[in-house]
Amino acid sequence: ARSERLEKGVLLEIMMEWPMTFDQAGSPDPALRNLKDLLPELEALYKDLHSHPELSMQESRTSALAADHLRAAGFEVTADVGKTGVVGLLRNGDGPTVMLRADMDALPVEEATGLPYASKITMKDRDGNTVPVSHMCGHDMHVTWLVGATKLLAEARTTWRGTILAVFQPGEETAEGAQAMIDDGLFKRFPKPDVVLGQHVMVG
Repeated sequence: ARSERLEKGVLLEIMMEWPMTFDQAGSPDPALRNLKDLLPELEALYKDLHSHPELSMQESRTSALAADHLRAAGFEVTADVGKTGVVGLLRNGDGPTVMLRADMDALPVEEATGLPYASKITMKDRDGNTVPVSHMCGHDMHVTWLVGATKLLAEARTTWRGTILAVFQPGEETAEGAQAMIDDGLFKRFPKPDVVLGQHVMVG
């Protein structure tokens, strides 16, 4: 049965046995927006984030964008968790709490890709030095996918039950942001998740 669900690609049912509704052909309920309709918006967001990277624990612009998208999707939003972290809550009846996590920070590295949306940003690091900044670890992609996931889940509330906890985490590159959010009450101020999902970007 699990392999059949994997073949259907129904992420939430796979991870926590969430009830999903299907039509007679076995396709997800039409309330779930076709992802291709959302791709142009997500592509524009990705390019914007890529062009405007921010150093660890300084992700104020990125976190503001994340918060705006969560609010537009109907999430309860709490900003400045662990300094620049953002938490979004979407409650949708009884069921498990699933935490979706994306990191936001970039690296003090000069971009040399030649892309039209390449970063030309410089920032002051914690020592006061002005350094180039770019997304070299894919955190711009991480933010983009989580924005997309929250939009789709919010639009498909008739197909699942439970709570989505969307977490945009600062300071992954310096290994301080996750602890900062926990110290600021991430698992006390918000529902404790039954499962936590993150992601990596592989380039080959």
